[in-house]
Order: sequence, then C-alpha cells, then structure tokens
Amino acid sequence: MSDQAPSRPAYRLPDSGALGAATDTTLKDAERAHEQLGRVMVVVTAAAVRDILTGCKPDAPFDAAAVELVEGADGSLFPNGRYWTLAGDERTFTETVGLTEAGNGIHDMSGWTAYLDDNTQDVWRPLCTELPDRNGRPAYRLDLLRAAAVTLDGPVPVPAARPLSTMVDVMVCANDVYRYPALVDPAVQRDGFVKPWFDLDTVRRIAADTQADAARFGHGSIDTVHVLDGMVERKAQAVVLVISWMYIGGGRNEKATEILQPNADGRYAIGGLDWCWYVVGDDLTPQIPFQPEAV
Repeated sequence: MSDQAPSRPAYRLPDSGALGAATDTTLKDAERAHEQLGRVMVVVTAAAVRDILTGCKPDAPFDAAAVELVEGADGSLFPNGRYWTLAGDERTFTETVGLTEAGNGIHDMSGWTAYLDDNTQDVWRPLCTELPDRNGRPAYRLDLLRAAAVTLDGPVPVPAARPLSTMVDVMVCANDVYRYPALVDPAVQRDGFVKPWFDLDTVRRIAADTQADAARFGHGSIDTVHVLDGMVERKAQAVVLVISWMYIGGGRNEKATEILQPNADGRYAIGGLDWCWYVVGDDLTPQIPFQPEAV
C-alpha cells in the first residue's frame, strides 16, 4: 500500500492569535476561580471548627486558634480532630464535645477542606505552619484567626503608601510563634494583615528562625530568609534574600528567589503583605484588622 499525500486538512482550527488569546484568558479565569475557591474554603473551614465547638450556634463563645489538617493521597487536606486554643493548649474535638458530635463535625468539615489542594495552595499554604508528618502524610497547622479574616470577595486594593512619617511601632507575628518589632503604615493592609518594615538586626533574627524551622519541619511550605554579608569598596554591605522553596518543588524556579531592597530608612519588607503578618497587642492578642488606637 503506497502512501498518499492528504488532499485537505483533517480538521480546521481557529486562528492562532484567537486560540492563543482564548487560552490565556481561560487560564487566567481558572487561576482567579481557584483563588476565590481557596479564599471561601479557608473561611468555611474556620466556620466549621466554630460549629463543632458550639453545636452550630454562631454567637456562642468558643476557644480555637488553629486546627490540624493532613494531606491525603489525592493532595487534598482533611481534619484529624486536633486543634489548639488561643492559649496554645492542644486538644481534640472528641475531648471537647464528645465522640458522636466530633465525628459528625469532622465528616462535614472534610467535605469543605477537600477543596484545599494543589489548585488552591497559593491561598491556604501562607496561612499554615508545616508540622511533622502524620503516618507518612504531610500535616499542617491552619491559623484559624487568619483564615477567618480572609475576605470572601477578593483582596481589597491597597491604598497608596503614606510617607514613612505616618508609620507606627508595633509587634508583628505571622505564625503564632515568633514576634518581631517593626514599623507599619496602618493605611496599608489587606484582609486586616499589615506590611511590616524591619531593621537589619530583626531581619537577621527572622533569617535564623526561618532557617531553623525549615531544618526542623522541611522546606516544603517555609520560605527562608538569608542575609549575605560582604565588602564592596571597603564598605560592609548586606544583601537580603528570600527563597520560596515551594516554587522549586513545583517547577517554578523563576519565582523561587527574591532580593529585597531596603527603603530610605534601611528597613526591609520581609514577606510584604503575602506573609499575612498581623499586629499583636500588649496582651499578645491579634489585632486583625489593625487599628492603632487598639494597641
């Protein structure tokens, strides 16, 4: 049987420019949809914890600051019943509300946390601290205070930055563990979280803490900060570098490293608004959103 040249195309395609534009638009729409899905589901997860602890009474008092989520074989997260109080005490839903109520609540919450997966990780990972594996599966501590503060309709545009003279001294935290002194502009907030500016000595503390956590828990969801010191023309210089290891694991190496530039006062905005820094008061209570008179 001899080969014969085709007499016409097997099928027709849209113009290459139109196809490319449609592909770009669709991918951007999908990215926005995944972000919105993640935003809603972290808030729903916080609501589910409240409902378990209060018997579905929204106005009843309850004490929860974080909940443990474990990654399943399909990459989605599910609760295992462990949570932490505002005082840092570790508890289980079974201990608090009983076996039946806890079991039903965890089952219901699993239906929502299943949407916290690779597609929505850009939303939920910054709200989590990586924990030691559970039975060989990655585990995370979801900060419920920060999850509950996420807006449902997307980020609020950040107002134009004010002059540095309007900044105020505060203590900030991003993981319920470490607190650092910083300057923040109360006008620059997103979902109640602030953009702190740290002096170089504090940056060195953050660098030591992030590197220690990465060595302890693994680099999967911990950005590490590094201060590189050198001499240029007989003058001491420092370069502040942030490495986002999750991008390396995801094959997006071009987004993995960032060199931070200091502002006019020599301060660095470690993590910017993306790390979900929040102000803590004198009693260590989170101030989300931050109101200067409340601190």
